[in-house]
Amino acid sequence: MTANMYVNQIVKKIKCSGKKRKEIRRQLLADLEIDLQNGETMAAVMLRMGEPIVIAEEFNQNLPDRERKLYKRGILLKTTGCIAAVLVLLICAVLWFLPKTAQIEKSGIFQAKALEERSREVIRLLDAQDYEALKKISIDEMKAVLNKDSMDQARASVSSDWGDFIEFGKFYMQEYTQMGKTLALVQINTAYKNTSVTYTILFDKSMKIAGLYMK
Repeated sequence: MTANMYVNQIVKKIKCSGKKRKEIRRQLLADLEIDLQNGETMAAVMLRMGEPIVIAEEFNQNLPDRERKLYKRGILLKTTGCIAAVLVLLICAVLWFLPKTAQIEKSGIFQAKALEERSREVIRLLDAQDYEALKKISIDEMKAVLNKDSMDQARASVSSDWGDFIEFGKFYMQEYTQMGKTLALVQINTAYKNTSVTYTILFDKSMKIAGLYMK
């Protein structure tokens, strides 16, 4: 794990205003940079500092009341404004209740390498805001929401300032079959300059986008 990804995992769990979160992120990265320049490995730093959720909780316990109020206000605004922005498309509710699952390695339909390549392509097109290209590799039901307004709302529900893309993290894949439909689910952890994003993408048998979610 890189310093950026480690710090992003910490900062995402700190319950404060966006401005304060950026300040904490800058300080953590600066401290890590000093440790690494002094010859300490990232693995050693993480072992010494501990799990991101534990570090974040320490910050939360020491935040002033004003920051807690600003965080709650931000959550309220997101809750009321992002219902339409969260993109879980063509994922029927029943899909999540006891579907038949299979490892991609045992799938007779999907191949892990092809899914990874297509997922990378989808994310690059999203970052480039090339929605026409995305529509060409999507099912019809997805095309209506693959536009700048919908994607901007979805991105804002994750963070107001992503920054430039840095790197892809781990890929998790699984095949789902239910009600006569077979889909591949791919989750990808990604790092941007100012935040980390987990994409969940569904593909149909033709490798077209059948669902998209980011958090």
